[in-house]
Amino acid sequence: MQHILVVDNDPVAAMVTQQGLQRLLGKDVEVALAPSPGAAWLRCMREAVDLVIVDPSPPSRAAAALIKALHDERPHIPVVVLTAYDTPRLRTQMKRLGVRYYLAKPVELAELKNTVSGVLASLNTVQMSSAVN
Repeated sequence: MQHILVVDNDPVAAMVTQQGLQRLLGKDVEVALAPSPGAAWLRCMREAVDLVIVDPSPPSRAAAALIKALHDERPHIPVVVLTAYDTPRLRTQMKRLGVRYYLAKPVELAELKNTVSGVLASLNTVQMSSAVN
């Protein structure tokens, strides 16, 4: 089972993302919520997390700090940025932090599912490749 963690300071948006992805991805994937970037970091340190979906909402810098910490300390955990605050400045900041997957809200759940499925599939390919070597 693969584990996805959704971090969004808007609890309604987080729940919509979590429930929609869970429905679309099925029982082989667990989609959980973290109430804050700090809680997400603790979960990533203590549990198996395969993917983090985060909304780096302004003015908080906690989400950017989470992304940086994941990139530096847990580089095997990919990050998908899903933001309602899309700006050229944010895109540049996320690119500097090593974010490869960036989606601006509103986004169709099907598009988010396709992105997430692609990321998870690439993780499976890397894991299978590592197991063979």
